[in-house]
Amino acid sequence: MSHAFLSEWIKLKRRSLFYGAYGAIAAVAVLATAVTFGTVGNASSGRGAAGSGGSSVTVAQLSASSGAIHGLQASLMLLGVIAFAIAATQIAMEFSQGTLRNLLIRQPRRLTFLGGKYLAVVSFMVGAVVLAAGAAVATAFVMAHIKGIPTSAWTTSSGFVDLGSGLLNVVAAVVGYATVGMVLGIVLRSSVAAVAIGIAYLLPVEQILAGTVRSASSYLPGQLFSALARGGTSDISYGHAIAGSLLYMAAAATGGALLFVRRDVTA
Repeated sequence: MSHAFLSEWIKLKRRSLFYGAYGAIAAVAVLATAVTFGTVGNASSGRGAAGSGGSSVTVAQLSASSGAIHGLQASLMLLGVIAFAIAATQIAMEFSQGTLRNLLIRQPRRLTFLGGKYLAVVSFMVGAVVLAAGAAVATAFVMAHIKGIPTSAWTTSSGFVDLGSGLLNVVAAVVGYATVGMVLGIVLRSSVAAVAIGIAYLLPVEQILAGTVRSASSYLPGQLFSALARGGTSDISYGHAIAGSLLYMAAAATGGALLFVRRDVTA
């Protein structure tokens, strides 16, 4: 598995992909943080900032010990879409470019090959999220200073614990998106089709379903991943988000692995 992992990282380290993906993810986190803090108003006004999913973030929430991570959590949907696209592309292009057959000759144990490839993509995305978290927290301090929002609670022991747990939640959610993306790439064997269908579902379709069908958000994968990143929401509890996310990931991984092992590779 280590050989499959390292060989995948050779592709992931391509400058266009590495710097492009890491730069885009950091930029998304910075933008989401700037918008979150920039629209909250002055600390004395008590106005809230619009967040994703129609929720709002108040000055009290931003000045709490977990305030520094709010911007990163707000960017989860876009981070997830990027993770989904990268994971789907990395596996689907092996089919479309005809390189999978040669790779399986070198490593005929398909589950070992797939596991190494999956871990490489996951580690790539974890690194990107950690970088995005650093950029988001730095932006949060700058924006809090500009808007007059207290940050003393961020540097307490509780603040560091909340920052760590929030980062882990976002990482777990991004891994969920990457898992589903890789499986869809295996199913469709086309990076263009996988990315197009995945983005079409995650952005307009799922958002419409969540907004129009009562209680649908509790069962939709994107909504569950978003709730997981936020540590739970008013509609989806943290425990439900964890259980639902793990269920989707396990089902997707099992189905994708079975299909990958049993499907014939002719080119």
